[in-house]
Amino acid sequence: MKQLLLSYCKYNLWANRILLNKIESISSDVTDVQLLSSFPTLRKTIYHIWDAQVIWLSRLQGASPLTWPSAEYGDDFAGFHLYFLRQCEDFIYFIETRNESFFESTSYYKALNGTEHQTKNGEIVLHCMNHSTYHRGQLITMLHNLAITDLPSTDYMTYCRLVKDSKLKD
Repeated sequence: MKQLLLSYCKYNLWANRILLNKIESISSDVTDVQLLSSFPTLRKTIYHIWDAQVIWLSRLQGASPLTWPSAEYGDDFAGFHLYFLRQCEDFIYFIETRNESFFESTSYYKALNGTEHQTKNGEIVLHCMNHSTYHRGQLITMLHNLAITDLPSTDYMTYCRLVKDSKLKD
């Protein structure tokens, strides 16, 4: 299980990096255009992905944050990608340093509303990476709605092929 989850975490970093690079290459005005989606702007959607990754990693480490991390970040999007990508790398490092039995173990934590939960660690990692993929798909749709169609593929299969062809280090 560890190797599969590690691959998915590395894919998450790769997909977040190429999508952030694309968004940053577009006018900064586009990050705060109001659109219909789960979150009303590209920035808020990206912050939500980061928030969830920070919170879930914290839970795996035994903490239970009760606030959204982005609430403290502010509105300056410049340089945010460094925090986001660093957090993705931190998630990878955390997974790399766990033994296989960790993923069958259970974490006990509180949700943001204070409700107590318990979940297997492997399920937490899978949920978190899947959550990021879901919202990256929303980002692609939001960009299409802004008439930005020259977008990179963020498919897991694209990532796997690049790793297989040695164009990326897994």
